[in-house]
Amino acid sequence: MENEDLRDTLPAIADDFLIQVADQAERRVDAVMKIKRIALKVTNARDWTDQQGNPYLQVSGSEKIANLFNISWRIDEPLYEEEPNGHFTWTYKGYFTLGGRSIEAIGTRSSKDAFFNKYEYLKIEGQKDERKLLPPSAIDKGDVKKAALTNLFGNGITRILGIRNLTWNDLKEFAEITQDQVTAIQYRKSGEKPPIAMPQEKKTEGTEEVSTHPSVTIAVDKVTETSGKKKDNTSWILYILHSGENRFNTFSKTFADIAKQSIADKVNVILAYSETPKGKKIEGIVMEQAPEPGSEEQ
Repeated sequence: MENEDLRDTLPAIADDFLIQVADQAERRVDAVMKIKRIALKVTNARDWTDQQGNPYLQVSGSEKIANLFNISWRIDEPLYEEEPNGHFTWTYKGYFTLGGRSIEAIGTRSSKDAFFNKYEYLKIEGQKDERKLLPPSAIDKGDVKKAALTNLFGNGITRILGIRNLTWNDLKEFAEITQDQVTAIQYRKSGEKPPIAMPQEKKTEGTEEVSTHPSVTIAVDKVTETSGKKKDNTSWILYILHSGENRFNTFSKTFADIAKQSIADKVNVILAYSETPKGKKIEGIVMEQAPEPGSEEQ
């Protein structure tokens, strides 16, 4: 009854306007869903990382999407700010244009992010090495700067297309990318079981699924590189993780960076790998987390 009374008080032109607005809103929703499907479809698992359980678009993925939709951008010189305690922040401001529309976006990262922490290990006779957090001056400013730029591109591209706050369901539905295919920079405490997210491709033999990727815990001694050209004249870089006499290979810079971080932090890594004619191919990598000083873990 109340709805009928409301309709009686609205002029006919208002009814027509509301219908028009509703129709436009519905078309916009359809357009956003179509853009999301097309944008995500052009990316692959290496264009994403798993950060605290959420998909995070890398620069490589941002550039693919930007080229697809002919998005242009202009980036100001980065702003560097340092606090009295030595911690610092890099901030990028960029302007992204699609057709006749432009937006302003910000990308920022701080040395306070635990991912950038550096440690040294103090040897104490008769005891386990004590881990000491190094001051912010030990953190590579270039690493934080690159992370801020990645943040800017991810924010700018997704904002101008109206596809922010993406979920793993979005990636699975529109790009067939699942969370376990994406590199997660995470830590594992000693004694814990390897995380379920460790990539484990499977093959089927009869009716039984058999895992083809064993996992092993190792200490990485060093990471070396070898490079070359493909038949199409594009470059490739192969990263080799050394652990004693063992060698593990990967073309993933992200995997190599995690291994290098494990050397700097003096912690082990858990590798999932497959045996190939050219050696052991890394399928996934997770760093162990060293116990905090004073913890009861032995």
